Amino acid sequence: MPRAVLPEVNCLLIEGPDGRRFAHAQFSGDVESLAQGQWQWNAWLDAQGRVQALMHLADLGGERLLAILRGGNAEETRAGLARYVFRAKASVTARIFSGHAGGALPMGRVDAGPHGDIAIGCGDRSLWLKAPDTQVDPEAANAWRLADIRAGWPVLPAGDAQFLPPALSLERLGAVSLDKGCYPGQEIVARLHYRGGHKFGLYRLRGPAPLEPGAAVQADAAGPVRVLDCASADGAVEVLVVAPKSNTNVFNILHNYYDVVSRYNT
Repeated sequence: MPRAVLPEVNCLLIEGPDGRRFAHAQFSGDVESLAQGQWQWNAWLDAQGRVQALMHLADLGGERLLAILRGGNAEETRAGLARYVFRAKASVTARIFSGHAGGALPMGRVDAGPHGDIAIGCGDRSLWLKAPDTQVDPEAANAWRLADIRAGWPVLPAGDAQFLPPALSLERLGAVSLDKGCYPGQEIVARLHYRGGHKFGLYRLRGPAPLEPGAAVQADAAGPVRVLDCASADGAVEVLVVAPKSNTNVFNILHNYYDVVSRYNT
């Protein structure tokens, strides 16, 4: 079946006998629970608990893990992670793929195609990773982003925004572990979970005008809003944003009104 071409996908390939142990020590999710042929949500935090990388982490078998980054630059993230390899028998390599939208594949499943392609199951759709291809289909890219927005799947936008895990609803996605032991930012994750949470949350909005991913805008009464992603949707737009937690049902942003469709505040 032909697959519509999406923008390029930045990835990290983690290989070697110590690759899983290295990833388990660095990432916020429980890598030890990840089975071969499956993927999980995961993240890499700094010591202050801020999200440096957000990913689908896939076990490809053969002592290989593939981190499919949701935003960010693969080479910059690789360089940051490589500082912590030390004497571990593991390597971290930046890889760039062309993303292709495919048909239904069970959530969490990882399949390999006949030509070395990799498929990531997302339930009613799948993301296929292939050799780089410049022929991006804008309509397919918009449809893919819209599906992510409607699923409440955050992406790290370009810019200098620094998010703590609750702002991106990472506990809901299973991207942070509370009981696996130490990892960068673990104390902050535990404190936010057990001692009162976080004042920012993730929202899906619907409104009349596009908002630029990465933009910081002011919503009257609601406060500062950081735009993660935006996609066209049947004559309107749908947007995923991080904003102060509130009970408001409408955000007034740049004199346009955006209805709150969903809150992801856990």
